[in-house]
Amino acid sequence: MKTEHKYIIVALFVVGCLTSIYIYSHQESTAVRPIEQSNITAVSENYKPIPIKPLLEEDSPEEHNTIAARFDTRVRFWGKVVDQNGNPVKDAEIAASVTTLRLVKVNGRYQEYSMLTARSTADGSFKLEGAEGFSLTIEQIHKVSYVLPSAYQAGTRWPGAKYDYRYLSMDGQGKIFTPDMSKPEVFHLWKLGKPEPLVIGGDTSGLNGPRLNLNAPPEVYRDISMMVKDVGTIQAPQWEVTVTAIDPDGGVIKADPTDIFMFSAPESGYSDSIKFRYGPDGSDQGLGDPGAPVRFFVRSHGGRWHTAAEYFFFSPEQNVRIRSKMRYWLNPSGSRNLEHDAAHPLPEPILK
Repeated sequence: MKTEHKYIIVALFVVGCLTSIYIYSHQESTAVRPIEQSNITAVSENYKPIPIKPLLEEDSPEEHNTIAARFDTRVRFWGKVVDQNGNPVKDAEIAASVTTLRLVKVNGRYQEYSMLTARSTADGSFKLEGAEGFSLTIEQIHKVSYVLPSAYQAGTRWPGAKYDYRYLSMDGQGKIFTPDMSKPEVFHLWKLGKPEPLVIGGDTSGLNGPRLNLNAPPEVYRDISMMVKDVGTIQAPQWEVTVTAIDPDGGVIKADPTDIFMFSAPESGYSDSIKFRYGPDGSDQGLGDPGAPVRFFVRSHGGRWHTAAEYFFFSPEQNVRIRSKMRYWLNPSGSRNLEHDAAHPLPEPILK
């Protein structure tokens, strides 16, 4: 009878692990691993790890890990770091976490992840290996005088800013990453020239931004107005976002889809308004999807201000209100230079 009870307890433990992973994989954000660096450009926030104990008091960590190891695989990763012009970046520091169900003992405490580090070589390449688990997250890519795209500077919890790679699926869903030495994952850093003081704002990571009324008059935000209309059908839902420049001497222009940095505002090509369309495939359905990005530049006050803006729009709530998140970085000097380093921001200028 004791043996049967033992099997039942072990079975419940495994089911509990699977349930925890299912919930973990569908949350909108994940806890970021602590990294002992003062200049962190790809980590949203540090936290103190909570000690983890075996769920079964009679099980030792070794017995726990024997069961948990069934859900792990060998993790290997090949990557390459380049600058905004595609040139390789040498000596970039990379840190990654490998998540596992096993209990990993570090400094006398248990945690369910291990850390890997690497440094890029002369051709920008790097390799991460030496751990087992079911997923890998790039937590940091750093080199002095270089910065990541703004979304990653804002933190890995920002929509669309996640370097997550899943090696095994716990629930049979989700895309599985297959590492390939001949096709390394490419990461971009921007070599800073002469950053200027900017006004940087928007919704903090993890919080929702303004909610726009569907099919209602435009909402005014600083130098632009925004309106969302329902232009789809029940069978094929779709929504249209219209961004309009309020200042008659200003204008708006869509960002080039290949411009992941948006650190230099276009000199010309601005218009009075621009439109974007998106559907439910690119928006949040309650499963932590990143939302549909709307990226554009704003020129206002006769060209005295230049702004880069990034919005994320989600599916309507009860077909009435549209949830969104937004970020912007604005140069009020008249310069089109929008370079910035969130880890070391320059003094914020006074808007006139």
